[in-house]
Amino acid sequence: MATKTEPARAGRPPSLRRRLLLWLSLPIAVFIAIDAYASYRAALATAELAFDRLLVTSAHALGDLIRLERGELQVSLPHAALELYDGAVALDGEATTTRSRMVYRVGFLNGDYLAGEPDVPPYAAGIAPVHPRYGVRLALYDMQLHAQQLRMAALWLPVEAHEGLRYVLIQVGEPSAYRDGLARSILWQTLQRQLVLLGLLLGLVWIAATVALRPLRAFARRLDRRTASEASPLSSPHAPQELGPVVHAFNGLLQRVGEAQAQQQRLIADASHQLRTPLATLQLHAHAGLSGAMPPREALERIAATTERTGRMVHQLLAWSRARAPQADAEAVPDQVDLRELLEEVAVELSPLLARRHQDFQLDAPSCRWQGPVWMVQEIVVNLLHNALSYTPDGGSIAVELVLAPAHIVLRVLDDGPGLPAPLLAAPFQPFVRSSAGGAGLGLAICQDLARGCGGTLTVSNRPAAAGRGGVEARLTLPRAPAAETGGPAASAPQSPP
Repeated sequence: MATKTEPARAGRPPSLRRRLLLWLSLPIAVFIAIDAYASYRAALATAELAFDRLLVTSAHALGDLIRLERGELQVSLPHAALELYDGAVALDGEATTTRSRMVYRVGFLNGDYLAGEPDVPPYAAGIAPVHPRYGVRLALYDMQLHAQQLRMAALWLPVEAHEGLRYVLIQVGEPSAYRDGLARSILWQTLQRQLVLLGLLLGLVWIAATVALRPLRAFARRLDRRTASEASPLSSPHAPQELGPVVHAFNGLLQRVGEAQAQQQRLIADASHQLRTPLATLQLHAHAGLSGAMPPREALERIAATTERTGRMVHQLLAWSRARAPQADAEAVPDQVDLRELLEEVAVELSPLLARRHQDFQLDAPSCRWQGPVWMVQEIVVNLLHNALSYTPDGGSIAVELVLAPAHIVLRVLDDGPGLPAPLLAAPFQPFVRSSAGGAGLGLAICQDLARGCGGTLTVSNRPAAAGRGGVEARLTLPRAPAAETGGPAASAPQSPP
């Protein structure tokens, strides 16, 4: 059972509340750590100052005990004073091995010993200057004695001797272990207080985040109550300002989903409407061939022709749907293609149709690199050439020209057919408008949508009779992509579109 729940836990989405708590706790913890260190350093400096002052006071007290007896200097240290220099100390209420036993040595400037601990080495760094805080010649330093770290105070004090006024060097020290233990105690007490404070702050942040995220949970419940068919925009007059971008983005998503759904519904309706007649025709031809009302070969030929037209119609419907939803292609990386090579490939693909109808085909296109959705341009050329093949009589001519200009590229498809009738010429891109030659009326509508997806324009017009035998001219204008490069002799001298 545990093995089944572990993947579920591993795949749980991150919690906004936990993320907020983490990002708030990190700077708070850093601030508390800095504050604890600063408090520790301040307390340690205060303790150091207090203990150093105690050493200086002890040195002065020792200086007051120096007497001139029988012509020699003597240090008379009473028994009560000895307790100050030897005693156990308890830290944090617990007995420890740390001792505050103070050591001292009294001697002369030349190093001669007078009293105290003989093992304490005399101060060897010369006579210290007057200390700015204590106003006497004083040096505070650290030293090591018998593998023990000591904090020492060296005081130069003038005394009246038999031979006159002379200086004595009084050195008083205590083990640094006691100070270190006290510093650790201060540090741990400070950290304990700061950790308690951090826990309280994180608890308050958790409660505040829980309360602040209630509108988000209410918003989620509103979304959960909406049905699949409810596509109306979501209003949130009482929602926090931070939810405004989410509501705006969600309403935009609803609008795009509604448009895509409406487009699919239109495609299904158009497909069912357009396929109903060919399917009925196929059924009639099949029944006629089976019943003997029509010769079987003629029935099969008509079925084959209807099937070909139906397949062409289905292809156009799918291409039209893809052309009207170019978002996925807009996000893809644009391809680069030589437009001349693309036109040659389409011409080779359609060459059997040209040969069957004995139509003359001319291609006048210089080499030209273009960057963009290549499949859209190819689909446009295929549809335009199919229209030209369908409406140009046997033995006619079809021409494809590519004209280069500095800012754009013009692709023209010319034929010498009968031209567009007046009703179709008024709205050539209206879908499902049939001409006298038949067809589904989707080719030009698809080409227009594809041209918009390429960032270009498409125009269709009848050629003037003075230009030859008449016919139709389809003109596709494409913008030059920034990375487009032209080559060949024709590309070096851009032409102007006629």
